[in-house]
Amino acid sequence: MLSLLLALDVAARAATPAPSLSDIALRADGGRALVLEPFVRAQRLTAVVFFSATCPCFAAHRARLAALARDLDARGVRFVVVDSERHAAGEAAAGAASGLPIWRDDGARLARRLDARQATETFVFDATGALRYHGGLDGDRTHLTSAATPRLRDALTGLLAGKAPSFASAKTLGCVLRLR
Repeated sequence: MLSLLLALDVAARAATPAPSLSDIALRADGGRALVLEPFVRAQRLTAVVFFSATCPCFAAHRARLAALARDLDARGVRFVVVDSERHAAGEAAAGAASGLPIWRDDGARLARRLDARQATETFVFDATGALRYHGGLDGDRTHLTSAATPRLRDALTGLLAGKAPSFASAKTLGCVLRLR
């Protein structure tokens, strides 16, 4: 019975249309803008990862996330790290060391549209704008191990191979976002 309920839940999520990204623009330092929908449509896959400057889980995963982005860049996967949080003075700059640019989500419009709740929470979109994966990076919190299940990597490599991910959603481990 439980497996049937799980299968129905997965089917319902797969049938749910992806949230529209059409009016979402993110900003970088210096005022540069990233209009999300055309960016997503120009990539094979786009991983939108939510950031928190004060989250130890995100801090622990910075290098792992940057390595994943480097590994998959040549295969058409782009990472967009998004800061939707309100900050104390100087807090946002703490994330710049992640090796990836951090885009500001003024007014937390994207976070609210996607119902993002935690740092490291990731949404993977294909070139049609369909949501193909939602969840965490892996099974580690702040102490990284080689035995962690690489949830995001597995989903991305499966999608690149033309297969649906073995799971469309996975648990996210990270701090609660403090939205603007």
